[in-house]
Amino acid sequence: MGEPFQPAADTAAGRDEWVCVASGRANGCRLWGRVVKRSSSGMAVFEDRVGRSARTLLGSQGFDGGWGLTLTSVSSVVNTSEVLPVLRVAGLAGEPVRRALDFLSDAIAEHCRPRQKGGRGEHTRFVAFGLAGLLAHPRFFHHGRVADTVVWCVDWLEDQRTEHGWPEVLGLGDSSLHQTALVVRSLAQLRDTLHDLGPGLRLTAGTDTGGILERIEPLIGHGVRGLLYHRRPSGAWGWRTYVDTDPSPSKTALCLLAFAAVRSGTGPGGEPAYKDLPQETGGVHGTTRDRRLSEVITEASQWLLRNHHRWETFVEDDKDVQGTAWEHMAYALCAQAVVHAGVDPRDTRLSRAWHLMDGLWDPEAGMWAEPGGSGRRATIRATYWTVAAYEDCLARLARIGLTDTSEPGEPGSEIRISHAVPGPNHTVLLRLPDNEDPVACVLSERLFDLVRTVYAAPGGAMATGEIAQSLFVARSSVPKYVQRVNAAVSAAIGGAPARLLLPHPIGGAAGYRLAGR
Repeated sequence: MGEPFQPAADTAAGRDEWVCVASGRANGCRLWGRVVKRSSSGMAVFEDRVGRSARTLLGSQGFDGGWGLTLTSVSSVVNTSEVLPVLRVAGLAGEPVRRALDFLSDAIAEHCRPRQKGGRGEHTRFVAFGLAGLLAHPRFFHHGRVADTVVWCVDWLEDQRTEHGWPEVLGLGDSSLHQTALVVRSLAQLRDTLHDLGPGLRLTAGTDTGGILERIEPLIGHGVRGLLYHRRPSGAWGWRTYVDTDPSPSKTALCLLAFAAVRSGTGPGGEPAYKDLPQETGGVHGTTRDRRLSEVITEASQWLLRNHHRWETFVEDDKDVQGTAWEHMAYALCAQAVVHAGVDPRDTRLSRAWHLMDGLWDPEAGMWAEPGGSGRRATIRATYWTVAAYEDCLARLARIGLTDTSEPGEPGSEIRISHAVPGPNHTVLLRLPDNEDPVACVLSERLFDLVRTVYAAPGGAMATGEIAQSLFVARSSVPKYVQRVNAAVSAAIGGAPARLLLPHPIGGAAGYRLAGR
């Protein structure tokens, strides 16, 4: 475990300001809206910051289409794969994404070559991260050689399995918790992407979505069983496999994210993509227990919350990684994992982690920095994990039906939108009660497409799956876009809570309707 980083604002005043971030109100300060009197911390500025980070990253994209750890580093598969989700969250795509996908399509196999043959070593992380990067923008799945490279990754993972997962580096007998968790999560994402594309769709010569799905399911099962084999009776995972070490918050969070991704997917007919049957856990310790994946997820998130003091301000070293120093942004990784598993983001046990992430924003660099005793440095890795944590926070708030200005247990009063019409230049004209003049809300192109799609649907309502298909995104991404639309609407009317898109079941399936229709 690395050294804890103590926030500079750990004073009485600093704690008062963070109460605003953790619970919603203090000293007249509100987090979940745009009115913040004493501090600029929290979700109120997240959208602006992620947009600034995306612009910074676009300005430093390498001539080869990739990125390295810092803005001047040599391009790598890992860091390029970390940048692509940041661009997605910021609503950016187009040519920069195509160039990055071209880089990954060339670099994944090249990186995996032995060093003496011109590669960077036979590391599983190049395939695990690279696969996630290729899937970060599903609408580009047919771009260039993306599908071909995805199939290459599946081939590699089939060939390089160890007894309980995948290794850190080929040739080692041990399995790596870090890499196995990354592989399982990426494969679950690939499974969901293929389900969204539909059955029988041809991907490459002789390969279609059904054929790849048949190969993915056994790989997911292999990785899940390997991770469960190493699970501790406490519900956590150690920082190394096969060796009796202290529990690791970062490894526990990585396993939790992998299992949550496996369980969250749905099949082509809307059925669960993974059967939650009891499975053997803890075999490495000699005493096994049968647990459902849902139970494992709950117990892991509870362990992380009980032990929040072990990760809320920590960067955790990973001594399992061969050939390079590796650090996990535990404060962001663990916060993301518990929120992804269903914990309310406003739980007070997460407050110091959110506070730290807010304080690590570097306005001069336009990115988030890594904390450390030798000083902070803005990096792509810190930016990626921070954005991922905030993104899951916003998605969780959207799923539990809370507005940005609500406090725990407080429903909050919304301004009702009586009518809304898509206007020119990506604007939506909002009609509010007792307001004769419409309010113009400017949206990004992607968010405007969402509103226009639902507006054009019969009755102004549309099932989530149909929205995803129309926008060429994963079903799981739709609630995130809905939350951003509603946040933009709230900002347009001065920060008051309001929702333009409301949850609305359609034919027994989840969906959304336009307010005022």
